[in-house]
Amino acid sequence: MRRKRFLAAGILILLGLLVFLLILSESSAPDATIVSVPTALWYLLTTITTVGYGDLYPITAAGRIIGAVFQLITLGLLGVLIGMLASFLRGRAFQLLCLSLLQGKTWYVFSEKNEASEALARALDAEQPGRILLFANAQGSCAPGKAVPLGAEEICRRKKDGDFCLYCIGENDTENERLAMRFEHLPARVYCQSAVFPDRLPENRRQFDPAQLGARLYWNSHPILTPREKVLIVGDGKWAQALLEQGLLLGVIDPAQQISYTAAGDYSGFFRSHPLLGKALEVDPACGGVDTLTVLEHWNDDPALLMEADRIIFCCDDEDENRRNLGILRRYYPTCAAVFARLSVPFEGARCFGSVDELYTPELVMNEALNRRAIAINAQYRRSNPGAPDWRELSDFTRRSNLAAADHLNVKLYLLGEQSASKESFDRAWKRFLNADEQDRERFRRIEHARWQRFHLLNGWQYAPERDNARRLHPLLLPFDRLSPEDQRKDDYSWEILRLGEEII
Repeated sequence: MRRKRFLAAGILILLGLLVFLLILSESSAPDATIVSVPTALWYLLTTITTVGYGDLYPITAAGRIIGAVFQLITLGLLGVLIGMLASFLRGRAFQLLCLSLLQGKTWYVFSEKNEASEALARALDAEQPGRILLFANAQGSCAPGKAVPLGAEEICRRKKDGDFCLYCIGENDTENERLAMRFEHLPARVYCQSAVFPDRLPENRRQFDPAQLGARLYWNSHPILTPREKVLIVGDGKWAQALLEQGLLLGVIDPAQQISYTAAGDYSGFFRSHPLLGKALEVDPACGGVDTLTVLEHWNDDPALLMEADRIIFCCDDEDENRRNLGILRRYYPTCAAVFARLSVPFEGARCFGSVDELYTPELVMNEALNRRAIAINAQYRRSNPGAPDWRELSDFTRRSNLAAADHLNVKLYLLGEQSASKESFDRAWKRFLNADEQDRERFRRIEHARWQRFHLLNGWQYAPERDNARRLHPLLLPFDRLSPEDQRKDDYSWEILRLGEEII
């Protein structure tokens, strides 16, 4: 670019000299038309643009020689000017000019252009057409949105009022977190894709993991509703382990349940990460509620299980492997199970889930509804415990605990006879809860205590007479029957939240 600038400057100096010589040579001729700077510049312009109106032309021999040189030079100058214009339109200065024209509107900035960010952009545009969608470090066309060949940080810094949403959705979690940290003190909203959740996050930042989004999406769409279900999970990567953990958290539906989970693959890491897993599987031993988890090396090691299973979930991280396993199942094994598969392309005989378009939606990535429910649950808890901290003061773990309770709210609706979350269904469920007899009330309390206890046990908490958050010790990690009557009623707030209805949809 610098070389082109020097070349253009040199040509302009030469043209200036030629204009001077042209005027000097033509001014001596009585019929000459190019005798002043304005006429010479007009001649220069019509020559450069190859228009050639013919109203101005040199008539002296010296003027014609200068004109010929003039025409040859302007051919090169035109090419240089066109190249400089194209570079400007693609370059930094023009992009900054375009961004300055978009001030006063909310920007939705994506850290890079990829399949996930484009899916989220389409969902945002469908939700509210006309949003300013900007893809950083991108070239070419984007639909919807605008490709900007500038870094995400530079784009966001140009937003004078700080009114932007930044989506850090790159392939590298560390780079996503590094970018998100640079805006943690601004009023902007930052959504960071990462599998790691620190103990505390800035108020303006939320993190999400695609595998966990997929697990939430799956279990909310296909919850466990019977206390004797047999579940086979095929795969041992991050998707499979997220599905298993989320299934354990949401699959607490009855004090006497005996749900059988079988996981196929290498789950040694999962067991190491959940040292209290055996204890967590005890739903309510006094009522006979103990779930089981069995691990197979290969999913088809036990053909009888394939026939007995109620659901089979193919959820390897590699979609091609899921497709191959589905083909083997359909060809060689009889089964009456409901079959699910993490696939982006439909497969006959299986219910597919987890496509990019399903995961990268405002509802899942931004989690506004889930956060509203969790905040409402914490506020409801504080009514009975005035000294408890508000949402902004909670640690990330306590927030996740409230989010897990909020996620279980759909299961509570099912348990109270509702099939979907709407204002009317919340109202009906709340009335049924109010009219429940003491026996049902106790069952509801046992379910919620088992769910709360399982969440804590899966996250490494243990029983101790005195609470110690740093060491993850809690005095209420006891079987329900060993709690005091007051402590048995402590989780009523998680059911009473149903009365809010429309506020938490």
